Order: sequence, then C-alpha cells, then structure tokens
Amino acid sequence: MKKKLIMCTVAVALLIVQSCKKSETLNTDQTSSTKLKRVNGPVSDYAEYTISCVAGGKFIEVSGNPGANEKFKNQAKLVQYSASVSGGVTDGWQRWYVIYKTTVSGIKYYHIRNSFSGKFLDVPGNTTTSGTQLQQYLEFPVLSNEQLWKIVEVGTTGKYNIINKGNGLAVTNAGASTGNGTAITQETLGTADKQKWTFTLGTANTYRDDSAVRFFERNGTSQGSVAFDQGNSVPLSWSSNNGKVLWITQDAWDGSSIQSNGLFPCNYSFSYGNSMFVQPSITNWDSSAPNITRGGNRRIVDIQSGNSFAWPGPGVEIGQHVYVQVGEGNGLSSTNQSLWDLTQSTGTAWTGVRTLPAGMSGQTAIGYSTGMVKAIDGYVYVFGNQGTGFGYTSNIHVARFLQSNPQSWTFWNGSSWTSTPTTGTTARIAEGLGSSAVTFCNNKWVLMTMDQGFNCDATRNIYIATASSLTGPFSARTQVYTIKENINGNYARYYTPAIHPEHVNGRNELLLTYCLNYDACGQGACNGSYLDPYFYRVKGIRVPYAKIGL
Repeated sequence: MKKKLIMCTVAVALLIVQSCKKSETLNTDQTSSTKLKRVNGPVSDYAEYTISCVAGGKFIEVSGNPGANEKFKNQAKLVQYSASVSGGVTDGWQRWYVIYKTTVSGIKYYHIRNSFSGKFLDVPGNTTTSGTQLQQYLEFPVLSNEQLWKIVEVGTTGKYNIINKGNGLAVTNAGASTGNGTAITQETLGTADKQKWTFTLGTANTYRDDSAVRFFERNGTSQGSVAFDQGNSVPLSWSSNNGKVLWITQDAWDGSSIQSNGLFPCNYSFSYGNSMFVQPSITNWDSSAPNITRGGNRRIVDIQSGNSFAWPGPGVEIGQHVYVQVGEGNGLSSTNQSLWDLTQSTGTAWTGVRTLPAGMSGQTAIGYSTGMVKAIDGYVYVFGNQGTGFGYTSNIHVARFLQSNPQSWTFWNGSSWTSTPTTGTTARIAEGLGSSAVTFCNNKWVLMTMDQGFNCDATRNIYIATASSLTGPFSARTQVYTIKENINGNYARYYTPAIHPEHVNGRNELLLTYCLNYDACGQGACNGSYLDPYFYRVKGIRVPYAKIGL
C-alpha cells in the first residue's frame, strides 16, 4: 500500500475535444459562504436550502457522529439541531438540495437530497405508520414514493408542509420540541407549527455525489479490482466503445480477497499494481462495470525489472488507441516514467506496449501525471508537477505532443516550446498545493488542488482555480470542499485528485474525485483483524460551475 502525492493539471486557451458543456444559465457568485434568503412562494426546481421548523427554529440534519463517518451512511436518522457552521459555511448535513422530479395530477413532487452524504430524504420501508422517524437513503433506480415529496405553502406565509407522496404523512418535529436531537418523524397532517417549515435558500454549494461514490463500491468476488486508488477517467469514442469511459486505477485489490463481512484480512496486500475497467456510459453508475485485461491479466501496465510499481495516471484516446502516462519506481521513489499505448477492442481483452518519449521519459524532476487534454488544434497537452515545499507546494508544468506523433514531445519553458523540460518557477504555469489536477471545461482551464493529505493537518480542503489561457495566469483559489472522512475519530489520509469533465449531468456541476488511504495519523491501517475497503476507494463530489466561475 503506497503513500504518494499526485498532482494533476490542465491548460490552454483552446477548445478541447473532451471538454464539459454548459447547459443552463448560472449564478456568477463565487463566494465560499452560503448567502441565505428565506423563500416565499414555490420552491425552486433545483436549489440548495436549509430547512428549519417554525416550532423551535431548529434545522433538519442527518444524525450521527462525523468522527465515525456515520452521517454518510444509509438509514442514518433525521433529527433537528441548532445551526451547525464551519468556516462560515453551514455544514452539509444541514443543507438540502430540492430537486423537482415529476408532476402527478397537477402536483409537483421533489427529491430532497442531503449535501453532505448525497443521500435522500426517505420513508423507512415505505411504512404508513405515523410517528416513524425519517431517514436518509440512497436514490432508488426508479422513482419511488418513499422518496417523493410535495412541498406546499401554507397560505402565503412562507411556511411549508412537506408531505410524502406514498402515504400522505407530513414531515414533523416530534412533539413540537425545541431541543437538539429531536427526531424528525412522519405524522398525520395537521395545522400545528411542528409541521411547518421554513426553506432558506443559499448559494449552491458542493455536494457529495453518492452515485459516483457507490460506483466504486465494487464487492463482487469475481469481478476484478474492487478497491484501489487513483481514478483517472478517459472518455471513449472508438467503435462500439463510443460513449463509454475507461477508469484507471493504481494499486488494486481483487474481489477474491473480500471476506463474507465485506472486509479484507489484515495480512493481505493488494493483488496487482494497477487495473482498468470500463463504465458503460456517463449515466450508468452500476458498480459491476467489467475490468479490461491484457494478455489475460488484470494488471494492465507492466512493472519494470528492479522496480516495485508502475502507476498509470491520465490518458487520452486517439483513434483506436489510448495513451496513458505511467510513473515508475521502487518503494516511494520514482525511477522513470513512460507513455503506454493501449489498443482498444470491442471486448475486454486489450493490448498495449510501453513507449519512452524523449524528454518526458528518462527524467523524474517533473512527473507528467497531472492531466492530459486532447485539443482541437491537433495537440495533446500534458500537465506535470515538480514538488516543492516538502510536499505542501508544487510547480505545475505543461508539455505537448501532436496527436499524429505521440513520441515527439515539447515542453513549455515560460516563453517557448523546447525539446527538454525546464523546472522552476519561470517555466511553471501555476502553483499547486500538496496534490493537483487540471482539465479544460467551459472554455477555461481548471486547476484542482488539495492541501497536503498525508500529515493529517487540520486544514483539509479542495480548491479550484481557473484560467483563460494554457499558460495562465490562474485565478485566486476558491475553496470548494473540506474532506471530513475519519478513521476511528482520526483524520483519514487522502490524495490522488482527478477531474472528470466528460461526466456532465445537465446541472452545470463538475465532477471531482479524490481517494482515501487505509490509515490515519495516530493509528495503523487495520481495525481489529480487518481492513475496510471504504478507505481505499474513490470518492466523488460535484461542484456547481457558478461557484468556480465557469
């Protein structure tokens, strides 16, 4: 199990073949704080709110101990609590996206999604029992009454009843309590304030994409890689692979290692040093997506003699080929890097060869693992990082090659393209933090950068900066997310940021991912006799374009 820092970047003021698309008019506010506005009249078809009870004024939130990750879980109960704010922003467990889903007999019905967990307001077991405490649960694959709610204004008061479609019962502050921790239940609709709610609109914030998170919860014992780090994605268009997405992992555990309790034994190690699998489409988040193989093996990229790792990173598709940067080394030290040329098939058996482009290969001062973008000017732009500041800062650099000649690279030195890479601040296009990634989206270059994730510092944020040209300048960073996963109350280590502009969802939201590592500062990787795969899987979040100036 490795502990490494990955940086990813992307740049150039060009239109990009695989860039994301804008689908609606956006709010241009980019502040990190939530601007609050109480709602009168109908709620929006898609917007983020806090929801407080008229009786007592406290907010609906997901219960549980955040130090034990309980607020992420299915079936976590809903309670009310006084305002919970961190860094000037209402905590995600008290923020809710209202999402219009359907109209039946002239009545509009909504999903209500928690921003912290990405899960939905839900009636347990679709019960009709009055007094049942409500919960959060994953989104069902088809519209289900237990997750559909009508939101009805009481006269013109700006107060609302929230009524379940399936059983007609109303969301209720049990006993009209004014205390923290009181259950949020469903009860027969009446006129009391305990069933009246104030919706306070805020500027749209980042939320956890639970569908993306669950895509990586691969638990089949025979399906191939089931726990891993990294998580770069390459959209495919060749032949019958058109519309599919190749996902790239590094050190991976095979499903055969999973025990009946869903965990790995402590004395097991990962099964192969890298793997890849194919998502059927950007909207299909079924976790059974199949691994590809090369020569019958699930490890796609060879580990060179004398080395202990070959870690693939970003890639692009050119015709039938997918070109992937690979960092090579021993222990935690880099020894070289290569460009693997993979040839697609219409099935899962692919082929591939290792290549060594001059300038890129044969040096490790700049690792070109930060991003790869195919532009319509005929070039592929490849982003790399040069570590500075003892892992807390880095220089982001850019190289390029013609799509017709992936073996011939040139490197930006701050003023021109040259045949060898140049390190240092003059040649860099941006400065990153502990680890970074770059992509092109909505005619801007997007830099995702994260605080140093292995020393368990108290600052654990993800930031976005943008630029209108390949070589910058990039905007000031906007904080978009704080990583709050823990292992037994201690900060979980995190790394390997990646950006996925091809995964458009029609909401003008950019998909970002990061990974956790098994251990935390102050304790080992094992919990008892087992390792929990949760801490070696990719996590996904969505950032509204408006929050980052896209």
